[in-house]
Amino acid sequence: MDAKIIKLNYEEAESIAKKYFLQVSGLSADKVYHDELLTEALQLLEKCKPGIDMTAMITTLDPGAFRNSIIIIGESQFTCTAFQQIEPDKVTTIFAYLMTLGECKAGVTNLAEEYYADLWGDGFLEAGRQILREQIRRYEIKNTDEYYISESFGPGFYGMPLDKLADLIRELDGSKIGLTSEMAEVCAKEKCSGGFFFITNGEGVFPAEECKDCIGHEGGCLFCGGKNLIPSEETCMELLKTYGTPPHVVRHCIAVKETAMRMAKALNENGENLDLSLVQAAALLHDIARTEENHGVKGAIIAEKHGYHQVAKMIKCHMFYATNPYKNNINEQDLLCLADRMVKENKYVGLDNRMQYVLDKLIAAGIDTERVRHRMEENRLIKERIEKTIGKSIDELMV
Repeated sequence: MDAKIIKLNYEEAESIAKKYFLQVSGLSADKVYHDELLTEALQLLEKCKPGIDMTAMITTLDPGAFRNSIIIIGESQFTCTAFQQIEPDKVTTIFAYLMTLGECKAGVTNLAEEYYADLWGDGFLEAGRQILREQIRRYEIKNTDEYYISESFGPGFYGMPLDKLADLIRELDGSKIGLTSEMAEVCAKEKCSGGFFFITNGEGVFPAEECKDCIGHEGGCLFCGGKNLIPSEETCMELLKTYGTPPHVVRHCIAVKETAMRMAKALNENGENLDLSLVQAAALLHDIARTEENHGVKGAIIAEKHGYHQVAKMIKCHMFYATNPYKNNINEQDLLCLADRMVKENKYVGLDNRMQYVLDKLIAAGIDTERVRHRMEENRLIKERIEKTIGKSIDELMV
């Protein structure tokens, strides 16, 4: 199979990556405290910039490679829940791709910077997928008025296992851009990806990008899992056991889950539309890698490995997430972070009690507490909004 090597433009990718970073981190440039954090994140990006080298390779597949909702390349098969919605007779071409980012971690000196560097890496991978799709649309499709290009499908999305990346690297000969199948296991850390773009001669044959537009459940694509494949409570407990999460940490995760779920259910009863399955899964798995350094990032890698993309984002952010308490809607990430800051060990103790415990530990260690106090204030405002919405205090809710 012939492959085309493409160098992606950094400047074009940067604006997309910044938008992604702001959305996932919760940072808002119009807040004084957030502005300070965002400045640090942008300074880190400048340090990382020399190492970012975005390279992609695309290989054209015959439409016959797609049959029975499966893409067959060599000895490997690739499928996901989304493929079941694509009509084979309308597929004219499939572009398989691999993409590397280079290194996005130069200058990292602490856990917060490691978290920022990881988010920047995710942002540039997302930017790369968008740019690559546009280049295929612009230069590889003869008549864009008659033919349509899908979003990216691939390992880690729509239920396709992340370990299928190794097969894709092997079948496409990823060595052309410095990838080997043995590297797939560390791609979540080193930032590389791969997948497929479908070209069709009919509009409306692709799965919806937004769950609200999907043919499935109105609350979150329960038809196929989509990009938001979410593990059940039973699966979460099995994962905690599989990855050796200590019993006392598991009990903490269960307590955080119970706290977050009570708030989510009460909010939904009063007009909100929170995804309860997402709240439950993220709360149960948020500390799955608690014994490791920067456990949010490490836990997200575990969730990504199993295809739980949206849950992984929440796990990754729970330690450093900064929210805007005045935004329109409280989201699932807000509830996870607030619940985690209301539970001490395996008991609900309330925000003030829990955060005072944290402050006392930091003061005793001689660590500046200004940022923790800012985050505490943000959570206090979120807490008050929830209480106003549900008509009772969270303390009363938890009785």
